[in-house]
Amino acid sequence: MLGDRSRQIKERWDERATRYDQYYKTFKGAVEHYVGWELLKGYLPKNRDAKILDAAGGSGRIALPLAKMGYSVTLCDISPRMLETARQKLLKEGVLDRVNILECDIGQLRFADQSFDFALCWNGMLEAAKELIRVTKRGGTISMYLVNRCRAAIDLFSKDPASALELIESSLDEVQDDGERFRAVDPDKAKKLFEALGVTVLDIYAVCGWTDLLCIPQKLQDSRKWDKDVFVRITKMVMGLSKEPSVVGMSRHLVLYGERA
Repeated sequence: MLGDRSRQIKERWDERATRYDQYYKTFKGAVEHYVGWELLKGYLPKNRDAKILDAAGGSGRIALPLAKMGYSVTLCDISPRMLETARQKLLKEGVLDRVNILECDIGQLRFADQSFDFALCWNGMLEAAKELIRVTKRGGTISMYLVNRCRAAIDLFSKDPASALELIESSLDEVQDDGERFRAVDPDKAKKLFEALGVTVLDIYAVCGWTDLLCIPQKLQDSRKWDKDVFVRITKMVMGLSKEPSVVGMSRHLVLYGERA
């Protein structure tokens, strides 16, 4: 049975389901997707028989290309409307038989311990870490998006300078983002938290928000048509920055890759 917060999250994502994928058709969304996917490919299991969990995977943005690569994927999300969007996309591409679709809350995953070789959760909810780790096999890989504490404070500063300063200067670790509250962490804290949960952290990258930091014109960010060479140059720049330790703390989100001990 869903609690109040989970029910609110479900309703919010149900309402967004029909328009969610539109963001990734813009230049800004396409850059974000490309960089996230290129980083992910380097950690995927070599064995195509490996079982992959895409938790809070919504409309199947990641589950679809994984299925097309030949992996067996379980896609779960709290929003039935997001999952129906994913179902239609998978059906259209002829890979629906490769994906098990399940409605569930990532805070209470309905899978046995050590069910998956690779588990990812790209919704920025650190609270889901324990469950994601629990269902990952020993020696398996996890990938999580996390709200970056520093960038969260930067985004908050123009609206609420006092809270932004408190977030930077104190132990405050929660931030309001797009109608939801998330725990926010810096790279060092993320590493310590996951290692305490029995995960060997392999890498932490910067993701999301680079088109703003690189001062890319808003018109181009919102565009649905762009020059291929421009896209190649910008994504190459963003890929380089995503791996640069000195700037990792400046992105909106972090993506952590780790191996369960």
